Amino acid sequence: MAKLFEGVRVIDFTQVIAGPYASYQLALQGADVIKLEHPKGGDQGRMMMAGGPDYLAAGQSTLFMSFNAGKRSLALDLKHPRALDVVKKLVANADVVIENFKAGQMAKLGLNYEVLREVNPKLVYCSISGFGATGPLAGKAAYDPVIQAYSGMMTLTGYPETGPTKVGYWVTDVAAGIHAAYAISSALFARERTGEGHHIDLSMLDAAIGFISPMVLHYLNHGIEPNLMGNGSPAAPGAPSVYPTATNAIQVATATQVQFENMCDVLGRDDIKADPRFANRELRADNGPALFDELCKTYATGGAHDWEAKLEAVGVPAGVVNTVPEMLETAQVKHRGTIMQVPPPEGLDKPLAMVNASFRLNEDSPGIDTPPPKVGQHTDAVLRDFGFADAEVAELRSEGVVG
Repeated sequence: MAKLFEGVRVIDFTQVIAGPYASYQLALQGADVIKLEHPKGGDQGRMMMAGGPDYLAAGQSTLFMSFNAGKRSLALDLKHPRALDVVKKLVANADVVIENFKAGQMAKLGLNYEVLREVNPKLVYCSISGFGATGPLAGKAAYDPVIQAYSGMMTLTGYPETGPTKVGYWVTDVAAGIHAAYAISSALFARERTGEGHHIDLSMLDAAIGFISPMVLHYLNHGIEPNLMGNGSPAAPGAPSVYPTATNAIQVATATQVQFENMCDVLGRDDIKADPRFANRELRADNGPALFDELCKTYATGGAHDWEAKLEAVGVPAGVVNTVPEMLETAQVKHRGTIMQVPPPEGLDKPLAMVNASFRLNEDSPGIDTPPPKVGQHTDAVLRDFGFADAEVAELRSEGVVG
């Protein structure tokens, strides 16, 4: 497996999704990610999305497992008077620090960038927060649904009849995690040229706005305010694109006039193609409900996979709306190696299925070969790897600094 970040050491203070997602991307590339957790309970995400009592007993919720395989856990009480010295010794021998506390929290702990860069001037220090480290909302707590609402993303999602709705996944958390992994990679690359470290101030809000940038620019440059578009597209919000069939629903993307006419040919609906209400994209958007009713009559006569094949044959992009189990059984997902297996975590007896990186390097797949850790599973080993003597490790444990 490709290991581009082999030898890179990451001190990971993060919890739940955004930060762990970022450090997981680095772990997939071979980085040694040291996850710092409180000895009592660890990452809050360990108790979210329970997969069963045996998994919870092992501290391995589905959410935690999704973003923390391939990491080592060091249990450390950051409020203990000796914790700062421990962290400084770790940082002195590390490359990256990632944290996603509320803005200002690391400074209260004495672990802010200004302090730690004195220990390691080449340090890449990434701070992830809801609204960023500066501005009037810098200290405001945020979870993904709050950012979806604040960013305007929810005003794009849903139907006028039912009102705004959030995306059914923690999309702004993941957006922040993707941007953080990219920013850290960029800073490490720059460090190779200059020898200098960097402080990355990353905002979930900024990442969310970046994700919807075409809608933002449409308003800023043309004064056109985006609104709820259901299953329409930004180019034609009222035009339908998802249709029920005799089996699954199907998503059909007729972005051009030729694609729309080819779809009508496949459906045998010359009457729709000739109808003046549907003559171009703008008219189809204005008359979306009527067009949807007509198309549904025909799509209901066949199955989604058959329609998909016929549409693709004439150059019309289409995709069956899969359930998650159906998606996992597709030949494409199996071929790409998107799902990988890792050994069982401590306390469990069967291997875990994990989601791999979303890219390949010279046809080689990144990946990990160790499961998500238990809280403090690697405390002693990590401390020794970072230069702590056995007597120091024993003393730190006896005083409750580490667990």
